[in-house]
Amino acid sequence: MMIEKTQLKFVKSEKTNELIGFVSKTKDNKLKGVREDSVYGKRICILAEELKGSVLPNALYEVELKPMHKGKNGYVVTSATQVLSNVTIESFIVPKKEYRVVINFGGKKNYKTIYFDPLNGKTSSSRTKEGVLEILNKRNDIANQEGVISDFIDRADELIRQMQADGYKI
Repeated sequence: MMIEKTQLKFVKSEKTNELIGFVSKTKDNKLKGVREDSVYGKRICILAEELKGSVLPNALYEVELKPMHKGKNGYVVTSATQVLSNVTIESFIVPKKEYRVVINFGGKKNYKTIYFDPLNGKTSSSRTKEGVLEILNKRNDIANQEGVISDFIDRADELIRQMQADGYKI
């Protein structure tokens, strides 16, 4: 029995209410996770019974797959480990011009950035410390989430102190 590995996100099936994922074969015959609406020929992936209830929808997982029995066109997920993002946090302070804390997810290929920018933030969540904390607390894909939140709070408090010292009323 051939076991293959790839990364997948799962979505809830409208037909069965079960979590499912999709894979496509690449040119070099490797399986790659794809979205349900992918233009590439795809096969369905269902969770093995023992994994049901332990996998979250829309979270990235490192999975092991084995082909379904009886010639069915799909795979059974036999192992699923959530992929956690490493997060970097940087502070940018240019007195009277720029006050930002930038939180980057995913290492070199930053796939998500969250800003705390009380001066020029474009959304209410980016202008307030509480807004950024709400976003960070909702995420389930952060490695060392408590440490990241603690680091953000320290940096945000320091940034606010600096803005107040520069004459801003916050």
